[in-house]
Parts: sequence; C-alpha cells; structure tokens
Amino acid sequence: MTIIFLILIPITAAGFWFWKRGIFMLAERYAVSQLESILFSSGSSQKEEIISSMKEITKEKYSNEELLDYFLKIKGLQVINLYNPVSFWTRKYLMSPTKLKLNYFEQVKFYETFLNYPTGLNGSNQASEEYVSKAPKGLFISNKQLA
Repeated sequence: MTIIFLILIPITAAGFWFWKRGIFMLAERYAVSQLESILFSSGSSQKEEIISSMKEITKEKYSNEELLDYFLKIKGLQVINLYNPVSFWTRKYLMSPTKLKLNYFEQVKFYETFLNYPTGLNGSNQASEEYVSKAPKGLFISNKQLA
C-alpha cells in the first residue's frame, strides 16, 4: 500500500506541475517564433529597435525578455484575429498574462508609440482597417450639437 502512495504522489505532483507550468512553457516556445515572424517581418534589426524604444519608455527597468513578452502579447492580440484558425499554442500564449505590469503612464506611452504598428504595405494598419470595415454602421455618434 505504501508503494502505491510513493508512486502515486510524484506522478500527481508532476501532473500538476505540467498543467500549471509545463503547458505554458511549451506554448511560449512554439508561439514566440510564430509571432516574431508576423510582427518583425524586417528581421532582428526591427526587433532591436522596438526593444530599445520600449526601454526608453520604461527607463530601462525591465529585461529584454520581459519587454519582448509584453510587446508580443499586446500587439499579438491586436494583430492576430483569434476567431480565425490559430494554433493552440499561440492562443494559449496570447491568453496568458504578461510577465511584467507597466504603470499607467508607461502604458499610455506604449500605446502612443506602437498604435499603428505593424504598418501594412500601403502605410496603414491592416488590423484596424479590418476591424473598422467589419464594424456595424450606426454605432458611432456623429458630431451633432447637444445643446
């Protein structure tokens, strides 16, 4: 009976660890390469520019890995349409929380800096154009005088 408990407890602990940490580690490994190919189409020089501008925003408080994780998750959620077929690993990675939490002022600077990133071939943001084209008519209030 004690042999069963000695075997069952490590297997259960390993299962819990894999469920909490292991799946996320696999998702991160597979999704990061896919997201980098989409967001950094110009290569590693573009990636370094993004990281340096994010370091400027945060005053170099965070590591490159944390900044890249934040950028990939925030911009990945904006660019990739999760309603279309997306791999399980990418969806799992994008739906997990970021490794760092920016304060309000850093978030505002981040969104001001990277609002239209990545730009499409004609210089406009393809993701926002797709959203606007699918938005139902009449949801936005026109510029009318209230008084």
